[in-house]
Amino acid sequence: MEIRQLQCFLDVAATGSFSRAASLAGTSQSTVSKCISELERDLGARLFERTGRGATLTPAGVDLLPQAEDLVGDSIRLKAWMSERRGQVSGTVRLAIQPGLSWPLLEAVLADIQPRHPALGLQVSEGTTNQIEEWLGDGRVEVGVLSRAPSASSAQSWPLFSLPLLLVERGGTAGTATGALPFDRLRDIPLVLSTARNGARLLVEEEARRRGFELRVDLEINALGLIKQVVAHGGLCTIAAWPAVYQEVLRGELAVRRLTEPEFRHTYHVAVASRRQPTPAMRCVADAIRRFEPPPDWQATGAR
Repeated sequence: MEIRQLQCFLDVAATGSFSRAASLAGTSQSTVSKCISELERDLGARLFERTGRGATLTPAGVDLLPQAEDLVGDSIRLKAWMSERRGQVSGTVRLAIQPGLSWPLLEAVLADIQPRHPALGLQVSEGTTNQIEEWLGDGRVEVGVLSRAPSASSAQSWPLFSLPLLLVERGGTAGTATGALPFDRLRDIPLVLSTARNGARLLVEEEARRRGFELRVDLEINALGLIKQVVAHGGLCTIAAWPAVYQEVLRGELAVRRLTEPEFRHTYHVAVASRRQPTPAMRCVADAIRRFEPPPDWQATGAR
């Protein structure tokens, strides 16, 4: 029995899927299946019930789970202890960020950690709030940046900063010079929004219902870049925070107005997965994110 087999077991147990565990480990499904079969043979017990819909733990698998978590955790802590003893922080941290915030946040994080911890690597993914919380919960990422505090069972989190929500329009749109849009006027504006109902969409939909109207959502797209292209083409608007659109605004492709009466703000959070004991590498990445300060142009739109 090897630590890699126990790690494989934990990945399958967390994801409920051999294929998702393989994606998590960057290997093939057949390799994961072989690893679990070897572990079952070594232990003399069947650990998973395999079905067409995934894999569930058997009673033996349930009993093994806390022991495997302890052994794998001890292995990770031992490696981290040796690195710290040598004055180094090493390892690879899997980081997930919402697309609208990923740059320049990642630029700042790299500038912070690379000179001090050259042996520390990053694997970066973009995802929605719901996706990132799910990834934190099942171990696919260790650190996440998202616009809602995740559940305590998924991760430990800290607030970062707050940004106002903006109506985003085609560049040069008449009326953007006012810099503000009363919320009630959203009832007449055709919108393109993210398919996922989280973050900004949930906030504005709840307020619209409270005021007795439904948002006019003419198009739903599950890709931020394509949403911005649609808005820049004209005819539809969207709702976002400044870091998601500032590059297009500076190029004149998009324009923004702050939503007022009331003003809506997004508070972003950094989260560290609670499934395993945080390593020094995970803490370094989370601390670098917590040190990030929004640049001056974010301040111009109300970041604080």
